[in-house]
Amino acid sequence: MRNTCVLAMALLLPLIASADVEPEEPDMQVVLVRGVQAGPALWKVTSDEHVMWLLGEISPYPRQVKWKSKDFVKLLARSQELLIDFSGYWFIDDESRVALTKAEKLAPGTKLKDIISPELHARLQTTAARFGNPPLEQWHAFAATNRLVSAAMKTLEMESFSVRFEAARLGEWHKVKTTPFATPEISFEQRLRNWQQPANEVCLKRLLDAIEDGGSGVLMLANAWSVGSISALRELVPQYSFSRDGFRSGECADAMHGSAQQAREYKLRRNKYWLDEAERALKENRSTMAVVLMSELFEPDGYLAGLRERGYEITEPREILAK
Repeated sequence: MRNTCVLAMALLLPLIASADVEPEEPDMQVVLVRGVQAGPALWKVTSDEHVMWLLGEISPYPRQVKWKSKDFVKLLARSQELLIDFSGYWFIDDESRVALTKAEKLAPGTKLKDIISPELHARLQTTAARFGNPPLEQWHAFAATNRLVSAAMKTLEMESFSVRFEAARLGEWHKVKTTPFATPEISFEQRLRNWQQPANEVCLKRLLDAIEDGGSGVLMLANAWSVGSISALRELVPQYSFSRDGFRSGECADAMHGSAQQAREYKLRRNKYWLDEAERALKENRSTMAVVLMSELFEPDGYLAGLRERGYEITEPREILAK
């Protein structure tokens, strides 16, 4: 799983205490939480005597935070299975990596500035300068987006998806069956063709919307996850997440899947496959742990909403803490 290609000590408490979260002004520094943090509380799904506990994950994740949740470990040790959602990502081998690199490059003599709008290119240059000026001109828009994401994570001291790997390590330690789950995708070749289309310019624009102020919103998102502020996460994930639930959703998802219709069909398929897998685990196990994207716990048509529609009882974290 570590070969998956994906693509604060001080905390400004007022920023995460309210659901009405706004990114800081560019001249106000957001300091990343560091050290050992428990992360957000767990959602509980029940059916008779069977239970599933869900941890919502974000990307990027603070590099200097060590996630350590006593509740997660205690519940994992009592569980029979750990379900980790990898839908939307792919495991890349050497042959696919060569094909990806080839697809990323523009034709000789063509530069990125030739295929995106002058306004967007000007914004890109300004934003790239904030994050070490990674070379972007030789790449298609989708590849430039991914490279700017990597540069931003490096500058902001972030990395992608540490929690799922730590959860898997804990599952192995406690000898709990670990099931990495991923919705079947279209062919890798078709994905590459989709990503090369001009429509993917929108993904670059949405990334700039999220980080052109220097990344304060992304830092706030990381802080909110680290200290477990559910209200702040609800506000911040849709705009500032680097995964498919943030700037890569909406119009960007439509472009990456080839059309709005194909994106909708994929989401419906992804929801059904995961819900079927979750139901299977709930029926087979007395207790199941699951790691999914945080947005799937918030969205009106996400995984949690789907379980609710299928008749499962959902207990929100605050309700759990109150008992």
